[in-house]
Amino acid sequence: MTSTTPQNSMTSPSPSTRPAAPVGFEPFVPGTVHHPLATPPGAVPAPAAEVLVRYPTRLNAMALQPAAIAADNNLIYDAGEVVLSVARFHHVHVRRLVPGTGLVLDPEVRRPELVEHAARIMCAALGVECDLAIGVDSDRLPVHAGFGSSSSLIAAVATAVNHLYGSPVDRAGLLPYLTANHGEEHGSRPGLLTPVQCIGGSAASGLYPGGVQVVAGRSTVVLSVPVPDRLSLVIGVPRSLEERPTDELMAAEVEQFDRFRATGERWAQTIAFRMLHEAMPAALRGDLGPLGSLVFDYRFRMGSIENCSFSHPGLVELAGGLESLWHDKAATMLALSSVGPAFFALTDDPDRCGDRFAELDMDVVHARPHNGTYEETGLVP
Repeated sequence: MTSTTPQNSMTSPSPSTRPAAPVGFEPFVPGTVHHPLATPPGAVPAPAAEVLVRYPTRLNAMALQPAAIAADNNLIYDAGEVVLSVARFHHVHVRRLVPGTGLVLDPEVRRPELVEHAARIMCAALGVECDLAIGVDSDRLPVHAGFGSSSSLIAAVATAVNHLYGSPVDRAGLLPYLTANHGEEHGSRPGLLTPVQCIGGSAASGLYPGGVQVVAGRSTVVLSVPVPDRLSLVIGVPRSLEERPTDELMAAEVEQFDRFRATGERWAQTIAFRMLHEAMPAALRGDLGPLGSLVFDYRFRMGSIENCSFSHPGLVELAGGLESLWHDKAATMLALSSVGPAFFALTDDPDRCGDRFAELDMDVVHARPHNGTYEETGLVP
């Protein structure tokens, strides 16, 4: 274990002395609370000695009200999204330490700033000292490829800390708290985080059951339904993907904000009508076809892929090479995930989809949808 600076240190200020919320996309210290928990918990139970949980990751099929993604309301966003929960997990081990020890991270933790941030903001919400030892073993996923690896890691660690204390913060309070305090490694300024738009799908995928979820504005889950057992996920990641730092990607995305706004203004009413009157009712009946059709049109016909082309050279051309999977009815859902460059298919013909991804020089990942929530895999009282 590697000890981080105790929470009352001058270099990692306590919640009451941390800087005020940043303006725009200014970097901040891990553990900074921009928006306190809306409803503080009552009496917090004594913690268990340790807890082990596994937390799913997610794929982002489409944005709802995409214009709102571009509007920074001090880290609170009115956009929504459609997400699929994926059975590729963060395995988090949290252990209680002697008071005054501070936060200690296992040296094998690959993204220590995010783990520290998650632990500290959760301890702040609970009103407890962060005397914890934390280890994380994550199933391998590319970073900044559209899997929500950063936001799901933060959600996993924060949820595990909450679980250690008996989960006094319920999911309806925890979800918006995590999204309103989200950040990712800055890149050019090591040790700092930078705000990144966070709508709530990654946290929702582990807090709410159902392999498909619709998250509306202000991180509100309005639909959560299971994925039929006959369907699986096939994910394609371009082999030429080059990992780029968060600050560079954010700068590139900010340049596209006008296009996001234009897409939202043009298609918002169509998306809302089809979602409310076609996709959601059918999904509740077990039919994901209308939702898949809406997702395809949003990505391939309404300009979403063009708007996200900053994430990878040749993204539009790659999308064109994948369209045949939809037209040949090989996929119930075909989409770019988040801003990409990963694409995915929800399908009952995984071999056909996997072969097409491979033909287009993509690494292929096969995965199962996850219809449950996060899971406790071990607990010592």
